[in-house]
Amino acid sequence: MRSRAWGLGLALLLAGWGSGCQRPAATSPALVYAGSGSISDSVLPPLSQGFVQRGGPPVEARHYVGSGEGFKLVMEGRADMGGLARSLTSTEKAQHPYYVIIGYAALAVYVHPDNLLPNITRAQLKAFFTGELKNWKQVGGPDAPVELVTVELSTGSGTTDFFRDSVMEGAPFAPTRAFKHPRECLDYVASHPYALSWGTLAPNVQGIRVVPLEGVAPEPESIRTADYPLSRPLVLATRGVPEGPLKAFLDYVMSPEGQAVVARSFIPIRGAR
Repeated sequence: MRSRAWGLGLALLLAGWGSGCQRPAATSPALVYAGSGSISDSVLPPLSQGFVQRGGPPVEARHYVGSGEGFKLVMEGRADMGGLARSLTSTEKAQHPYYVIIGYAALAVYVHPDNLLPNITRAQLKAFFTGELKNWKQVGGPDAPVELVTVELSTGSGTTDFFRDSVMEGAPFAPTRAFKHPRECLDYVASHPYALSWGTLAPNVQGIRVVPLEGVAPEPESIRTADYPLSRPLVLATRGVPEGPLKAFLDYVMSPEGQAVVARSFIPIRGAR
């Protein structure tokens, strides 16, 4: 009798375990993000964590493909949301996505701390990266060749697209030392006195110096008002009007709590940083 009861208990236990294993499948699956590394590498993980703590599903960055390709994956239905570190193009807007601006960023110009160049103009920056200017002394710096550093230029990065449009104005790049990840660019500049790079303004990065552009430093107010010349919006886009967990996540991002998370890395749209 005791053996029969034990067997029945084991059967019930196994049945309970089986149903328990199936429960996660009944919950909301993870939301899939594609697009800008500027967003996925900074604010997306803590935003996902905060959303999960509120009872929502996690948000997973499965596609590190840049702004343009991320938008394409969303419109193809292969991702739930896309991040763009720039404004949508007219072609993208013509596809009638739903999108929200979650904050603002700036494209900063980076040099080594020993480089005391007080200011750089947009024209000078373009001349360096087209190869027209090759030596720091041509802009009042030391007599040393400029070492150009960029991320890989063929990745479809929104940051790169923004630089092409706002600085290069369609001109081709001179040869650069290219890295896959923006952080690698900053690390290189930190250890090479004559390097010059650009990228999304990153707070509290040690070993590099940000050069004012056109006499304006990339500060929260100058970025939000676009007085800083290379300011840009950060966008989350969906294929259509979001519903369910996707809508709940975007609502969270735009809430005071979500905007406080955005403010850790970028300029929030609400309130002072």
